[in-house]
Amino acid sequence: MDYDSDNTVQKQLDAAMPWVGLYIAAASALCILAMSADAFNSFRRKQLWFPCKYTSLNGASLTLLAVAMKLPMDINTVMINSETDTSAKFTSLLFMFTALNIVMPSLGSMNDKDLLTSCVGLALLVVTITANIAIHTIEVQRFLSRAMIPSVAMLVSLAMLVCLALSVSAMKRSLKQKYEEKHREALEKEEELVESFKMDDQRRQMMKYWVMAESSCPQFVIARSCVCAASSMITSFFGIIYTVVHVLEGTSANAPGKTPYGVYTKRIVAVQSHGVGIAVILAMLRWLVALVFRCSSTNTWVIESYWIQTLNDCRNSSAGIKIGPKRWGKCLFYAKWSVLTFCIGVQSFIVLASKTLIFISGFMLAPLVLCCSHINMYVRRHHDTSSGDDDLDLNYLSSYVLLLDGEVKLPTSLVRSMCREADGMIKIGREKKPSNLLNLLHKSDSSNTSQIATLVLGLAHDCWTLQVVTLTSIAFALPNISQHQRKQLLSSVSEGLSLATTVEKTLDTNAKLKSIRNAASSILVELLVYSKWAEIDLRTGFLWCRNSKQVLQELSDKSEEIVMELKSESQDSNMGNPLNFPVRVVAANSMHRICQTILLSYGEEESCEEMWERLCVMIADVLVACLTNLPHVIMKMCHQSCIRKRDETVHEAFLLLGKTEEVVGIVRRQRRLGIDHDEEALTMSSMNELAVTVDC
Repeated sequence: MDYDSDNTVQKQLDAAMPWVGLYIAAASALCILAMSADAFNSFRRKQLWFPCKYTSLNGASLTLLAVAMKLPMDINTVMINSETDTSAKFTSLLFMFTALNIVMPSLGSMNDKDLLTSCVGLALLVVTITANIAIHTIEVQRFLSRAMIPSVAMLVSLAMLVCLALSVSAMKRSLKQKYEEKHREALEKEEELVESFKMDDQRRQMMKYWVMAESSCPQFVIARSCVCAASSMITSFFGIIYTVVHVLEGTSANAPGKTPYGVYTKRIVAVQSHGVGIAVILAMLRWLVALVFRCSSTNTWVIESYWIQTLNDCRNSSAGIKIGPKRWGKCLFYAKWSVLTFCIGVQSFIVLASKTLIFISGFMLAPLVLCCSHINMYVRRHHDTSSGDDDLDLNYLSSYVLLLDGEVKLPTSLVRSMCREADGMIKIGREKKPSNLLNLLHKSDSSNTSQIATLVLGLAHDCWTLQVVTLTSIAFALPNISQHQRKQLLSSVSEGLSLATTVEKTLDTNAKLKSIRNAASSILVELLVYSKWAEIDLRTGFLWCRNSKQVLQELSDKSEEIVMELKSESQDSNMGNPLNFPVRVVAANSMHRICQTILLSYGEEESCEEMWERLCVMIADVLVACLTNLPHVIMKMCHQSCIRKRDETVHEAFLLLGKTEEVVGIVRRQRRLGIDHDEEALTMSSMNELAVTVDC
């Protein structure tokens, strides 16, 4: 009876195994999809060192790899069709081995805590897989010859990955120091170039930061290192051998027969084989690129300090160990010293072995590298339209390439490729120019400058975005305005506010006016979605008003009620500073001030259409005053000291440069026609010293 029951349960479990196989195939397919996405982005940007964006080493990727490794970790399932199942396990091991090389560059994008947790998790996974394969081989006496080679290669690849992880922090510190030196050098002529408002001069100045950001990109530094290059070479070597073996044994490996995972065993082999093929191609290209960078290295067998600095600092530190007269403290210290000394020896051996492999492969492939170089030079000589001045600029920009100690100078062709990518970002920005905003800025009237400065720009307590949102809300409250005009203004204001927000965030370095910007953002969302201001419907709430003066007075009264209500209810001593006010009250304070200031200049009665045009001109003038700071802001965006964010912010700066080229041109025209740039542009530069008061 018990025997029949056990058989029934076993059959039910066996029936579910094909679903497990489908799950494994799906996880493997997701890993391959991430590899393909990274490969596509790299080819599109001509970055053949293949940075990791979707295949980064993190919790999600580790989980997918763990699911994809179900076959080599499964030691309980009976293997019925030995050829197919053995081939599936072997393919899974190769898939894991190649994946270790693919994720290596992502180590540069992690902080120390993420590095520790991710490397520990990956090490546990690899060691578990290896242990299961060893147990299965010893107990079943099967799978030995084919499993040992990828298992050992997987452990070697893991050791090289850990070697890179231990040196990431020291590499970043070295690159940060070199960046600060070059940054001080680049700042010498920056101010006069920004003040000149010349697009080409500013682009050339920004190109220095682009080259520094690209050359010091942590993932690029890892990818061109000797250890990663050697790992890529090993991955390529074993991948080619596997391909040959797989082709020769393809018939027997695909022999018919029943397997625990059903038809999905062959699907797993097919999917993971494609993944191995993609990973091998990427590893081979990454190896060849690194080989070109290091083919003329003169310090092949020198261990640079950053490889062992982290371990050396840990060895010399006594943190966590109390050394006293007792014997156990000294024993622990000597044990720690011995273990870390051994680790430093292993680290040094891995680096030396990697450099030796790169040197040997470079020597063997030197004719191929020279041939490719001559072909590249020939093609460029006949098809490149760049002038001699550009070549001089490239030589000058090459001095801003950030290299680690022991690295050779990067080829000029790579610097040229970096500059072309930067120009491509500017071109993309030009295609995204804010057309609606440009139409609005053309309405700015320099003859109205003094009046606008008195009405709006002189209100020091408001940031530019809140002023624009408040003026737009007043315009929307005016009756007898067509829906087309409202939509057009809203589109223009939305484009302008996205740029104005960037300006304010960059200039307000201490974020002291963050609450006011939040108020502007909240009011804008309410205006865009519900056409309301402070829960007042702007479409129907003022239809009874006969002229624009009544609209302004009504908005002023309602905003005053909101502020006075806060004063009567709040007992908090900190509420004396409007920076601490709730969003609704900050918006009401701005509305009351602007309405009252406009009413003071209100002479004869104006029609709603005339007030609409007047408000549009005021909005345009406020945006012009704000966007006057764009050249300074774009340059400041390039001054990113954080190495993990530097590449991203410099990309955003070049995109913004192309996007706002015509905007800056309009600002230049308005500046020449009489807008006091020094007074208005410095309004946000001195934001941290602004005194804020409520006059209601």
